[in-house]
Amino acid sequence: MQTKSLFSRHCLLLSSTILLLGGGTKTAFAAPGKHHAPAHSTQPHAATSAPAPTAAPARPKRTAVDNTGPGETINVSVSRHRPGGGLIKRETAARSVSTVSHEFIAKQSPASNTLALVTLSPGANVAMGDPFGVTDQSSVSVRGLNQQEIGYIFEGAPMNDPDNYTPNSSEWVDSENMESVQLQQGAPDIEIPTVYSAGGTMNVRIRNPEYTRSGQVDVSYGSHQMNRQFLRYDTGEIGHTGLRAFASFSNLTSRAWRGPGRNLRRHMDFKAIKDWAPESYTSLSFTYNNENTAWYSTPSLAAWNKSGLGGGINLDGTYKFGDSNYYKGFQTNWTDYFLSSQSHLALTHKLSLDITPYFYHGSGNYPLGIYTIPTSGTYYDGTQPINGQLAGNTYSQDGNVAAKWDWYGRENYTGLNAALHYDSGINHLVAGAWYGYSDMNVSEPFSGLDAAGNVSNSLLKLTDGTVLNGWRYHTITQMVGLYVGDEVRLLNDRLHINVGFKEVMTARNGTLQQPGPQYAVGYNSAEPLPRMSISYKVNDNIQLFANATTSFRVPMGSAFYNQYNSPYDASLYQTANTHLKDEYSIAEELGARYHNNWVMGSVTLFNYNFVHHAINQYINAVPYFLDAGGMTSRGVDAELGFTPWHHFSPYVSAEYLYATNDNNITMGGVTYATKGKIATSAPRWMAAIGVQYDDGTFFGSVSMKYVDKEYGTFMNDERIPGHKQVDMMLGARTHDIGFFKKPSIRLNIVNLGDSHYLSGVYSTGPVAGTSSYYVAPSFACLATVSTGF
Repeated sequence: MQTKSLFSRHCLLLSSTILLLGGGTKTAFAAPGKHHAPAHSTQPHAATSAPAPTAAPARPKRTAVDNTGPGETINVSVSRHRPGGGLIKRETAARSVSTVSHEFIAKQSPASNTLALVTLSPGANVAMGDPFGVTDQSSVSVRGLNQQEIGYIFEGAPMNDPDNYTPNSSEWVDSENMESVQLQQGAPDIEIPTVYSAGGTMNVRIRNPEYTRSGQVDVSYGSHQMNRQFLRYDTGEIGHTGLRAFASFSNLTSRAWRGPGRNLRRHMDFKAIKDWAPESYTSLSFTYNNENTAWYSTPSLAAWNKSGLGGGINLDGTYKFGDSNYYKGFQTNWTDYFLSSQSHLALTHKLSLDITPYFYHGSGNYPLGIYTIPTSGTYYDGTQPINGQLAGNTYSQDGNVAAKWDWYGRENYTGLNAALHYDSGINHLVAGAWYGYSDMNVSEPFSGLDAAGNVSNSLLKLTDGTVLNGWRYHTITQMVGLYVGDEVRLLNDRLHINVGFKEVMTARNGTLQQPGPQYAVGYNSAEPLPRMSISYKVNDNIQLFANATTSFRVPMGSAFYNQYNSPYDASLYQTANTHLKDEYSIAEELGARYHNNWVMGSVTLFNYNFVHHAINQYINAVPYFLDAGGMTSRGVDAELGFTPWHHFSPYVSAEYLYATNDNNITMGGVTYATKGKIATSAPRWMAAIGVQYDDGTFFGSVSMKYVDKEYGTFMNDERIPGHKQVDMMLGARTHDIGFFKKPSIRLNIVNLGDSHYLSGVYSTGPVAGTSSYYVAPSFACLATVSTGF
C-alpha cells in the first residue's frame, strides 16, 4: 500500500508539471503522429487541407466502407477537433459503423492495442487483462459474440489466427502509426476478405507517410517499470517522383502488473505510397514484431472471491520440483512479419480497379503449463508406448522429469483480393474475387526444467532422437470468394438501394502427424451470402438505413484432429469432431443518423439469428468443439458526439442487448437445459461517456465505461457482477524549442479509482465452477514525452 501511495504522489507531481509546462505560447499543434503542416505553421486552431494534387481521393458517392484506400492525407496545425474528440465520425454506409480516428488514438497510452481503443464504442465489450495492452491477454465481444466470430482486417488483409481465429492485435502496428480503427458491428462490406465475420468486422489502417520530411520521438515511463521508446522518420516526397515513405521502431520493457515475470516487445512499421495520377496510387505496408511476454492467470470465480488480487490467484515466483504454477513455465515468445500492398487504379473516368496482395508469417510458443513426466513407461504421441528412458541428462526426481509444455505454431497465410468498380452515376457496379491460402503447423513439445526451475533450450527427446510431443498436426486451408454487387442511386442521390451476392468456397486438408488410427482429414464447404441494403437521405442532416445480410464462419481447424493424453497414456484427450458445419448468420439492422454543426449521432436496432452456432472452449483442460444449434441476439446501439464547445468534446454511447441460446447443449455425454438461457459474455446493458478538452496548449480527457453483469456459464448459474472503470489523461504542448518541434507531455491513468473486478469471461463452462475469467488491471500510470523534428 505504501508503494502504491508513493507512486500515486509521483503521478500527482507529474500532473502539476504538465500544468506548469502549458504556460508557454498557445501555438496550435497537431496531436503526436498527426498528419501535420510544416513545423513553422502557427495558425492558431486552424485545420487546413494540404494542396495535394497527387493525393488519392475517395471514390465519389460510394456508400460501401472503403477498405482499400491509403487513408486521407491532411496537413493540420492543430488537432482536428472531430466530434467526440475522434470517437465518432460521419458515416454514410447503410450499416452500423463506428470509427475511432487518430485524434483520439494519439492521446491514449502509446502501447495501446486495437481492442483497448474501441472500448467506448457501442456494442464493444472489451475485457483487458493488461493495463497498457502489452500482451494479447484481452478479448472483445460484440453484441454478445466473442472475438473468434469477428473478422479482423489490417491494411486490407485478414488477420485472424488461422488455427483459433483470435486477433493477436498487440502485434500489428504501433498506436502512433494508426490512422483509424473501424468497428462494423454487423455483417462486413462485400469486398472484405474474411470468413470469420459472423459477429462483425474490425478494420485497422496505418497512417500515410507525410508529404514533407519530418519525424517523431516518444519516451514513456510508468507503473510496473513500463519503459518504452519510439522513433519515426518520414522521408517526405522523394524528388518529384510521387513516392513518399516512413519507417519507425519501438522498444518496450515492463514488469508483469501482477505476479512475477517481465515483458519485452520490439516492433517496426514501414509504409510507402507511390502516386501514379490524381486518382491512382499504390501503397506498400510492412510490420515486424517480436515479443516475450508474461502470462497472467485466469482464476475461477471461487478463487477470485477468496483471494481477490492477493497472491492466491497469481503464478508462483519461487520454484519447487514439479510446481505446475511456476511462472517460468508460462512465458510466451512470438515473432511475426506482415506485408501488404494496396493499389487503386483509375482505368477510365468510370472504371477503377482495387487490388491487394498480402503475406503473413508468424512463429513461436504459447504456454500450456508445467507437467511431471515419468522417465519410462510414457507414451509418445497417441498410441505408441515408449520403452526405456528419455534421452539426455535432464534433471529428474523420483523417476520423473519436470517439463514446460508449449503450443508451438508456425503459420503462413497469403492471398489476393481484387475488385473492379464501374460508376455510371446512377449505378455503381462492383465485381471481384478473393483467394486465400493458409499453412498451419502445430506441435506441442516439452522442455525440461533444471533443479532451479530454469527452462532448457533443448526439447525432451526419446532414446531414438524423436522429439516428445503431446500433439502435432499440419493444416492447409484454401478459400475462394466471388462477389458482385450493384448500388442504384435515385431521387437526386438521396435514395441508395444496394444488392449483392457473395459465394465463398472453402477446402481444408490436414494430417495428424502422430501414431494412431487417424491420419488425413478433409473439409469442404460452399456458402452463398446474399445481402441487401437501402438508405434514404431525408435532408442534409438525417439519414435512414436498413439492411439484411448474411455471414458465416468455418469450424476451427484443430477441431478435426484426435488428441491423446500422452505422454501419460494412450487414451483420447479430445475426440475429433468431423461432423461440424459452418456457422451461418442472418442479420437485420434498422438505423438512423443525424448530424449538424454541433452534434453527430446514430441509433441502430439489430437482430441476429444463427444456425450451427459454434462453441470452441477448453473446459477443465478438455477442449470442446461443438455445434450448439441456434442463437438469437437482438438489441439497440446508440452513440452521440458533440463538436468542441469551449474546447470540450463530449461523447456518449450505449447498448441494450438480449442474446439467448436457442437449443440445449450436450457436452461430455451430458445434455444441459440451455435453451432460452442468456448467452455468456452478453451483458444486458453497457454505457460509456467520455469528455475531451483541447485548447491547443492544454489537453485532457476523462472517460467511464459501465458493463452490466455477465454470465460465465451456459446454465446461467454463475455470473460476474457489473463493473465500471474510469480512465483519465492530462497533457500540455509548448512552442518549438530549437530543433524540437512542438514538444508535448501527457499522463495516461488507467483505472483511476483502482477498482478491483473481473473484466470478462476467459473460458466458458456448462455449470458453476467450470469457467475462468480475466482480472481487470488495477491503477496504473504512464507518462509520455513526445516531440517532432
